[in-house]
Amino acid sequence: MTKGILIYAHNNRSVDYALMAIISGGLAKKNLSLPVSLVTDPSTVDWMKESGSWSKATEVFEQIILVERPVTDNNRRLSDGNESKVVPFINSNRASAWDLTPYDKTLLIDSDYLIFSNALNEYWDVDEDVLIGESINDIYSDSRLGYHDVYVSDVGVKLYWATTVMFTKNANSKLFFDTVNFIKNNYATYADIFRFDPRQYRNDISFSVAKHILTGFEESVGVNLPPVLTLLDTDLLHDVRNNKLILLVSSINSDYCAAAISNVDIHIMNKQSIIRNSEKLLGMI
Repeated sequence: MTKGILIYAHNNRSVDYALMAIISGGLAKKNLSLPVSLVTDPSTVDWMKESGSWSKATEVFEQIILVERPVTDNNRRLSDGNESKVVPFINSNRASAWDLTPYDKTLLIDSDYLIFSNALNEYWDVDEDVLIGESINDIYSDSRLGYHDVYVSDVGVKLYWATTVMFTKNANSKLFFDTVNFIKNNYATYADIFRFDPRQYRNDISFSVAKHILTGFEESVGVNLPPVLTLLDTDLLHDVRNNKLILLVSSINSDYCAAAISNVDIHIMNKQSIIRNSEKLLGMI
């Protein structure tokens, strides 16, 4: 059975998702000792060639899988510390992972998820067709999280974090991804049923609702992937030094506290801070 990692990257005018995917893929390849493939589109490839990152991409990725760029009016407010702006959010095609993956068993990760350990290798032999990140684990304090970081909506359906998804390519996982795709294509209808805000499409919600439906409208009691350690987009990846990430973490009163971490996997939601430190992060691959 082949095992590997899959990452999606579709650039917009504000965020170089391709560069982040190269960093994320290179770290995953190094620390999990597994091949990594990229799903992207021709215009993002053109940008990689123009910006000089294409050669690194061909070094990191076993396969570069070209698809049509998703057409979307999905927008999201992204913060970079105290600053923020609304940008296009092109991430609506993750349900195609079952069809596109070249592996029998796949770890699907976001391009802003950086793997510095081999902890996820413990889950390849778990007897589950689909595993999803159990929850979000705020690096500073869970007091910074809101209700909708834990539940899909006020009706109390548990929110899983599709930042990390592991699946075996079989009939059961095919049904799961087909359900995710159906929810995506009927998002407003499911928003009425499950009482979530439909204005911004979220993979986390589609994956969570699909899991809720396919476990008989009950909370799953099976094994899941570990909570996703997360640095919020109001936080900053300040520097990379001596194989450590130097962080500035915003506290409840908007002050910043300094922290350093190493050898742990982390979801860095402040995408621009990844890009600012890209040269040093690429040096860790």
